[in-house]
Amino acid sequence: MPLPLRARCAVFALACTLCVFIWQALTVRYTYAGNWTGLFCTGALYAAPPSIPGETLFMFQDKFGYDGQAYHYIAHDPFFRRGFDRSIDVPRLRYRRILVPGLAWLLAAGNDRGIDFAYMAVVLGFILLGAYWLGRFGVLAGYGAWLGLVFVFVPAVVVSIDRLTVDVALAACCVGFALYFREWTPWKLWLVLAAAALTRETGLLLIAACILWLLMQRRFRPALLFITAVLPTACWYIFVNLHTAPKEMQFFLTPIPLSGLLGRALHPALIVGSPAVGLLANTLDLLALAGVAGALVWAFLKAFRRVLTPVTLAIYLFALLAIFLTPGDLWSDSYSFGRTLTPLLLLSALDGLAEGNRWPAFAMLLVDPRMALQMGGQILNVFRGLMRL
Repeated sequence: MPLPLRARCAVFALACTLCVFIWQALTVRYTYAGNWTGLFCTGALYAAPPSIPGETLFMFQDKFGYDGQAYHYIAHDPFFRRGFDRSIDVPRLRYRRILVPGLAWLLAAGNDRGIDFAYMAVVLGFILLGAYWLGRFGVLAGYGAWLGLVFVFVPAVVVSIDRLTVDVALAACCVGFALYFREWTPWKLWLVLAAAALTRETGLLLIAACILWLLMQRRFRPALLFITAVLPTACWYIFVNLHTAPKEMQFFLTPIPLSGLLGRALHPALIVGSPAVGLLANTLDLLALAGVAGALVWAFLKAFRRVLTPVTLAIYLFALLAIFLTPGDLWSDSYSFGRTLTPLLLLSALDGLAEGNRWPAFAMLLVDPRMALQMGGQILNVFRGLMRL
């Protein structure tokens, strides 16, 4: 007897999550000498917080590290009681993104010895949830539950697998947003929106799209209900603002449209290594940027046709973010712009799949080859390690 549709979605989601865990276990063994904290990508050039009981932190020498290290510290000190915020580059910004580190702290009941693996479990949990929701969406769109496997190739998910950033949660929320609007399950949609806003400030754009669509439909009572999805984030922001300095905040928008995208395309990054590797890296960079451009083209085409659905409204808002995203660090590599712009890429892919058009999904996947090259050292380490068995 064939499995029910939701059970099939769950099976594919579990398979997806298990594959991610196996990859992480292999790269930890063969790249980080068995130290799971290597996944946080902690740089020695940033001052580490006071020693954490039961933890030997894997440090990347002569490097600044990556965002996962900040959320790791937040998970150990979510309420500013231990001074870990002094080891974070932009405390006010990082602490606002509380969902993943906060859930890790709750899952470990605040126990330092359990927080790291609780954090990793939360990341895997969002991969499981995102893959399940994507499988459900695939069934509704006529593709099948297998579509859930594709969640692992979403750019923000790739980065979160490699460096334990929080972006995987927002990627999952984008799929949940599209699914629960399609099914119209208001209380689940409210939870998804509240979670998205607590994950990253860009998650607020999902709430804005939801409210805009309801107001356009003159559904004022539901609009008022979904406005309350902002309240958890507003309360948390107030708490964070009381404990951090405003002068550290950065502004990520520019009045010059497409200056970030075009500037990155016209000024390739300097790649250390052989000329062949540099040429390959820059070629794949252009391919990844073409994927972002493809999502922007999809947004323009839908806007030209005046398509106004909850998903397309969210696409328009995230397209505006991409168009006016300031040049600099956010465009520095595929990890940066790929995860920041994942909502645009992913929602465009879902919107295309819903109407039988697959090229926006292919545009999203164009970011992955450059990410794979960036992970090349780990892939080689795992391959060599397995060959020695």
